[in-house]
Amino acid sequence: MPSSNSKYVVLFLSFSFLIFLTEADPIYSAHACTDSITYKPKTTFETNLNLLLSSLPSKASDGSHFYRTRTGNAAPDAVNGLFLCRGDILAAACQECVSAAAEEIKRRCPDQKEAIIWYDVCMLRYSNQSFNKIVPSTDLSNTKEIAPEDKDRFNELLSGLLNSVAAKVLKSQTKFATDQVNFTTTETLYGLEQCTPDLTVFDCNTCLRSAIAAVPNCCDGKRGATVLLPACNIRYEFYPFFNSPPPVTHSLP
Repeated sequence: MPSSNSKYVVLFLSFSFLIFLTEADPIYSAHACTDSITYKPKTTFETNLNLLLSSLPSKASDGSHFYRTRTGNAAPDAVNGLFLCRGDILAAACQECVSAAAEEIKRRCPDQKEAIIWYDVCMLRYSNQSFNKIVPSTDLSNTKEIAPEDKDRFNELLSGLLNSVAAKVLKSQTKFATDQVNFTTTETLYGLEQCTPDLTVFDCNTCLRSAIAAVPNCCDGKRGATVLLPACNIRYEFYPFFNSPPPVTHSLP
């Protein structure tokens, strides 16, 4: 986990459609580059970065929903990289998303030594350093809101759901969990949370608490939102946007 004085990348957004996890193309969410740290073309760093990005989709096709690796032996030319797919998607959808992310991150950050990109069902990140520096922040939020007379009850219900899912994540080997709760007799609130599996329980909890604490500031009373951090993410919606998670594997160096 980054230090307390590191700047998190936080994205708040909501989707108004149902994701078909095994059929739909991956949907771009956001990206961030460290514009102050660049590399020159046709250098060893670029060669290592291209090798890293080309290798990640094949690991996703193996069924790995999380993979972390390093290309090159020494600084300043070595590149650390990882991807994380949502724990409820199949290997084919994970591979498709990682492939899209590996291609798009080069287009959006063409000469950056550190970058991160999020899609609806995966995240990809690389850096010339250990993963302890976070790129600048971005935030968005949905305009759809809970009716004023229901807001207090909604906030209480949402807080309970997010804390319940966080507790399940911390007990999960895959660091992924979902849950749902009835808001009315006709509406159900769905929640999903995930950490990168290489985090300790303590660091995962710290990351999730940061994400949950951000919700009142970004998305107070919103009917759906996602909070994305480099090491964890949370999401809630009033429609079923996730599947029961299939068995997943994780690869660490």
